[in-house]
Amino acid sequence: MARVSTRTSLPAKRSLLAATAVAVLGCGLAVAAPAAAAAETDIVINEVQSTSSTDAPDFVELTNVGAEPVDISGWILRDDDDEHAVAVADGTTVAPGEYFVIEPKSFEDGFGLGKNDMARLFTAEEQPVDSYEWTEHAASEGRLPDGTGDFVETEPTPGEANVVREEEQDEPDVPSDAPVVINEIESNGDARGDWVELANTDENNSVDVSGWTLIDNKASHDPVVLAEGTEIESGGYLGVLTEPNFGLGGGDSVTVRDAAGLLVDEVEWTEHASTTLARCPDMTGEFTESGEGTFELANNCSEVVQPEIEVSPWPYNDEVTDAVAAGTWGDDMSGIDVAPDGTVYAVNNDAGEISRLAGGPETYTVDATWQPSYPDGTGTPDGEGITVADDAIYLATERNNDEGDVSRPSVLRFELGEPGAVAATDEWNLAELTGALGANGGAEAIEWISDADALAAGLDYDPSAYGEHFGGIFTVGIEQTGSIHVVVLEADGSITELQTIAPSEAVASVMGLDWRAGGNQLFAQCDEECDNRSAEFRIADGAFERVDEYAAPAGMDPSYTNEGVAMTWCDQAAETVPTVQWMSDSAHEGVSLRTSAGSDCTPGGDGDGDDAGSDDGGNEDSDDADSDQDGAVSVQTSAERGETISVTVAGREGEEVAVWLHSEPQRLVTGTVAADATIQATIPDDAELGEHSIVVRAADGTTIGSAPIEIVAAADADGELAVTGAEFSPVLPIAAAALVLLGGALVLRRAVRA
Repeated sequence: MARVSTRTSLPAKRSLLAATAVAVLGCGLAVAAPAAAAAETDIVINEVQSTSSTDAPDFVELTNVGAEPVDISGWILRDDDDEHAVAVADGTTVAPGEYFVIEPKSFEDGFGLGKNDMARLFTAEEQPVDSYEWTEHAASEGRLPDGTGDFVETEPTPGEANVVREEEQDEPDVPSDAPVVINEIESNGDARGDWVELANTDENNSVDVSGWTLIDNKASHDPVVLAEGTEIESGGYLGVLTEPNFGLGGGDSVTVRDAAGLLVDEVEWTEHASTTLARCPDMTGEFTESGEGTFELANNCSEVVQPEIEVSPWPYNDEVTDAVAAGTWGDDMSGIDVAPDGTVYAVNNDAGEISRLAGGPETYTVDATWQPSYPDGTGTPDGEGITVADDAIYLATERNNDEGDVSRPSVLRFELGEPGAVAATDEWNLAELTGALGANGGAEAIEWISDADALAAGLDYDPSAYGEHFGGIFTVGIEQTGSIHVVVLEADGSITELQTIAPSEAVASVMGLDWRAGGNQLFAQCDEECDNRSAEFRIADGAFERVDEYAAPAGMDPSYTNEGVAMTWCDQAAETVPTVQWMSDSAHEGVSLRTSAGSDCTPGGDGDGDDAGSDDGGNEDSDDADSDQDGAVSVQTSAERGETISVTVAGREGEEVAVWLHSEPQRLVTGTVAADATIQATIPDDAELGEHSIVVRAADGTTIGSAPIEIVAAADADGELAVTGAEFSPVLPIAAAALVLLGGALVLRRAVRA
């Protein structure tokens, strides 16, 4: 475990005396900490606790290593997030050798200490006093000797002298003689959730497992107790769902004991399997990744299948940049959305905190925060997705984090007032739609679509058939199933499902959703489980249909844990490139929010965005494009719907290329350029009439060039075969490439999950 202690005050002057008191705290505070000179003081952080096997509260203990009392009135404690802050009550003094304990979560606007976190102490004037950082939960860690030594693992002693933690000497387990083994483990949640499969290795006799228990690596969790009369037949299997008692993590263990408490079997692992962990050979072998999950069946010990997944390149700006300063948030950020007035909101999935951002579009800061609760004012909703509608905030939540092992897949509505605590006005629990889910597999993403947009796009839906429903419909993504539920949420608590959109192999999980307001495009974002691929849906024939799937932008690390996406379009022109924002669960390199620039529709703009969205021939690419992009593309001036045309790609004979029709990007064909430098492509039967561009890209996705073409009605076709062309030019700004960053499909690989 990496631990860093930073002593920013003066060196300690003497040893500590015995503890005399634990002081009392005052009101909370939430302000950003500016840089300031270190304070000269004898107060140090002496002990921290961020987790407890007995559910004791998180705490930070201070002590005075000097010879004089120190007034700490108004001093501020923060974790790694500047917006998380609590203040010491006025009139608080710490005597020499005295201990002072702060429980940050006990404040009205308090916070908990996380797994990868820090404790930072400041004076009332924002001068740094002391800090301590850890990368795995501290349970607990303190200075030895008190006040002056390094941090080591200690027994929890809030308000008392630190004591080194003694290694527990567990008595050896007495093994059971039952012929049962743990045979397979699903720790990452399939459609059933997390589960453990037991197997009876006795080929002749059944085994009664009544009263047997299963537990993970946390003794504080309630074990799963097998019901009276439960048996495993000879040579058979028993699948045990672990939730809601406990979920299985990426680094976890399972222990099985018989009714007498004797150890039957235990297995420990360090990370999730892409499929399941299974004994190979079945029942007798060591644990390895299975070919696929086989709940209550013999293990599949074949190699993990790696199918080819074909998706299109990211269709917009590939350049991705940081959009907040490092350290703005810690881990556990999730959803993001942009209100109609341009205000950006984000949500945290641990504390559930809602943030309002200021600044942008390149760099944002946190402007205000709210701490949500359920309608009765209790609980800590696990805020995963966020959308703004009818002057309210809607959160997609997986559970109440105060009861973290129980699934509660709900949509919550909030009317934000002054920053601080805010209770939901409404809750819609989607459990009847989703079926049984793991506590960490519920409602992950949400997006509101106005009635006007839904009707204009042709959705089979009559708003007048419903009561008050907030002016639109909602799409809600479920992490565990990968499904998107299209629902009407009424003010009386009613839920009506209009459609369930099934996942695909390329985008198997939905972490974020975004709708193009005023248009007809719904985007679904996956996280690192799908290499940050995304899917696009449109309403056609009365329902949502999947129209394409995209790889992550070239400038986005596909291993980033992106859980939120927001796309802003400055107008409805087909060639307009959106500004895109991604929010990640982990603060990669200290940053959770990233963006790619879109079109600038402002007249007289600086060219960065205007060029990105332009389609005046589409024959220009960025100045950092490959130097071999110098071929010419030419095509006849006009064509009818359904007509097969000949596209000339000079200098590319024998090469694989992809031919696209813009403005609304459609891939026409992927194939080999013939010896006469041509490739045949067919205009779609439903192509819009008017001006378009034919864009040709190489197999590696780089642009070769483009040429204009007019799609005409059959009666208007002039039959001319006059040729226009445009040779690729690598001299425009990078933003000019955004429109033509479409092309041949990428071939990616991932492991198949059961």
